[in-house]
Amino acid sequence: MKNETVHSTLLALVGGYLLYMAYQILGNYRSGAGEMPDYLYIIVIALMSLAGLGVIYYAWVVYRNARRAGKAADREEEDNG
Repeated sequence: MKNETVHSTLLALVGGYLLYMAYQILGNYRSGAGEMPDYLYIIVIALMSLAGLGVIYYAWVVYRNARRAGKAADREEEDNG
């Protein structure tokens, strides 16, 4: 279970970083400092935000499944012990 917990934590950090990068790009878009067309900003921000949220959701699923597997193993150990 420890391995899955570390894995899900790292995934959550990656998802958070993707959201942070999308926020930074949004700041560039709002200030007008960038050189890309507006529609590209919107597409990039939307894709990075969706990717970040997707990775965070996947991290939560991995963590939840690891907890359930750990609890099931504990119950099985108590039944056999």
